[in-house]
Amino acid sequence: MKYLVYIPLVLALLGSVYGGLRIASQLQSTLEINTQMAEDAHQRISQIEEGIKFKGKELENEIDMELEKLGFKIDNNKNTVGYQIEDFQRELLQVQKQLTYLEGITQSIEKKSFENASITSVDGLRELIYQQRDKISLLEHPTDSGINYQQMIFDMNNRIEELNRRIDDEHRNWN
Repeated sequence: MKYLVYIPLVLALLGSVYGGLRIASQLQSTLEINTQMAEDAHQRISQIEEGIKFKGKELENEIDMELEKLGFKIDNNKNTVGYQIEDFQRELLQVQKQLTYLEGITQSIEKKSFENASITSVDGLRELIYQQRDKISLLEHPTDSGINYQQMIFDMNNRIEELNRRIDDEHRNWN
């Protein structure tokens, strides 16, 4: 029964791990795209360098424009990756918050379970007191059998006092 409390914890943990893996996969895809773009840029630059020998100043301007475009694309991809990392960190913080909340609930449930056990034991002691009182009331009406009821009543009263003392001890243990 107490393991049911951990089910939301496990589900939250699995959800965050799944989200983290998804973000990591997206990051890996973005890095592969950037790597491919860099390789393409190197190939273009090599082609442009060969053309520079023939075209001169015009090709220099074209190279600068291509490099500038690539720089913008790389900056945009860096920003995208940064946002994804921030989202992942926020999700981890939410999971940590939920774990703390669940831990508090678990501790509260454990404390309540101990209190219930104590209340149950006190109720059992009270039931024993009632039973002893019933026996005493039956013994107060003597019969002609010759049994010493006074001693039995005295013993019963002692047992009742002992049970009352145990109840008081249980109450002190609650606090």
